[in-house]
Amino acid sequence: MSHATRPAWFASWLIDGADSAADRAVSSPASIGVGADLIGFGGGQPASESYPLEPLERAFSRAILENGRAVLPYGSSQGLLALREVVAERLGRRGVNVGAESVVILTGSLQGLHLIGRITLDHGDTIVTEAPTFMGALSTWEHQRPRYLTIPVDEHGMLVEALDQHLRDSQARPKFVYLLPTFQNPSGVSLTLERRKRLLEIAQEHDLLIVEDDPYGEFWFDEGTEPIPPLRSLPGAEERVIYLGTFSKILAPGIRLAYAIAPPDMVQALMRAKRGVDFHTDTLLQQAVVHLVRDRDFDLESHIADGRGLYKRRRDAMLDALESTFSSDTRWTRPGGGFFLWIDLPRGISGEAVVSAAMAEGVAVFPGSIFYPNGDGGSNALRLSYSNATPDRIRQGIERLKRGVSAVAG
Repeated sequence: MSHATRPAWFASWLIDGADSAADRAVSSPASIGVGADLIGFGGGQPASESYPLEPLERAFSRAILENGRAVLPYGSSQGLLALREVVAERLGRRGVNVGAESVVILTGSLQGLHLIGRITLDHGDTIVTEAPTFMGALSTWEHQRPRYLTIPVDEHGMLVEALDQHLRDSQARPKFVYLLPTFQNPSGVSLTLERRKRLLEIAQEHDLLIVEDDPYGEFWFDEGTEPIPPLRSLPGAEERVIYLGTFSKILAPGIRLAYAIAPPDMVQALMRAKRGVDFHTDTLLQQAVVHLVRDRDFDLESHIADGRGLYKRRRDAMLDALESTFSSDTRWTRPGGGFFLWIDLPRGISGEAVVSAAMAEGVAVFPGSIFYPNGDGGSNALRLSYSNATPDRIRQGIERLKRGVSAVAG
């Protein structure tokens, strides 16, 4: 829409962002695998067969019958105390030792990112992100029109020394660093423990706030190996890391329930911002999840462990199929957990063109370019999700993808 024709009631950020990365990613139902014979590697849906339907039915029934008159009225902006206690208890097992007073319940992690933007960003402020990064996060800050300082990732996560050098050279004062340090979306890589510690040192030296987005941290694949602890669990993180987690990946994506762990002054600010958005998160849903976690006939930790096995088999199927199908001039990551991997195609092959050609072959993928905040990378790359396709369908999908790449390569 041009300036000459745009309606006067639209804000400029909406007009300029009409073709944002998030818009392009979800503009077609095919992007998440909707279609008669379409194999969906595009979206990051959890496996639909993993949804705990019967336990959820019991949990919602109990929430209504036992707690309905208490949870059906308006609730607290901070969230149901019983659920905040569940969150604190579960995070304690991963080394994040907090009380329920440090937890804010959210309607999905994206709401948390939006609220963080509301309480920290003024127009044109700078945000540090990984390059590539989760394109959905970028949409939550569009209206503040931020600048982005992008830091590359390698197989060990963000190049934190490059961040330190940028901060020293430019005297930049970013409002926060946003990253997914564990099984990153879109690349699947994880920040090493050494780099996590170094990032906290850099944050201390430059007085930086860190936003740790951790939707996939419970889905590690190397059994017998201790997973990398969350950044928020490390010494020095308590006063400068806001941690975001979610129930959507471990239960079902239709359960829009997430949480933020924040320092006390940030908790109060987040609640103030939340009152201007939805005032409180669905209390019936919160109570149902409390019943689900406390259900003696449902073991949430075993359910998550089953998910690890399920996604590991799917990751292995995708890696094996790539190895047997693509030549050595194509490279890909080998994630140790999560839902995604990243493919760098041979130089000169457009990821955008491959997306279209692959769709014609019956497989949906995302172009790498939409995961770069400044649009300055990923032109010959793709993000693939293995989470919601069976191993047989994954093998078929990789064969179709190869045909799409060959069509573009000529």
